[in-house]
Amino acid sequence: MNTNTKFLKFINELGNQSQVKFLVFEKTFPISIFALFFGFFCGNLFGTFLNFLRNFFSWDGFIIIATILTIEFINYLNYKNTKNITKLKKIVPQKSILFWNFFRFNQQPVIRFFNFYKIGLLLGFFTDAFKVGS
Repeated sequence: MNTNTKFLKFINELGNQSQVKFLVFEKTFPISIFALFFGFFCGNLFGTFLNFLRNFFSWDGFIIIATILTIEFINYLNYKNTKNITKLKKIVPQKSILFWNFFRFNQQPVIRFFNFYKIGLLLGFFTDAFKVGS
């Protein structure tokens, strides 16, 4: 009897794919949860430290603009197009070493960390707004 059937090949392939996906999940899940909770923590503490930030900025609009620009920059890094990066490399001079070192290593885990931090931060703002409103 032939044990090398299509069904057994499919089962073996499915097992291998699920094992690879589980290993990826095992590596990225703890960092993602940490970033999410850290962002949530920072979002909840933002209202507490707002009076401290007001000592440095004379207008609350600067704090809001800085927060929005940070969130939008994280969104840009997460959802950027490779065509835009080549345009950006043409605009930025070659002398900026830190900028070019950022594009040399694998950015995906760092961008994923910042994206989960951003999600946690926005959830923290949302829950803090409920605490202030009630």
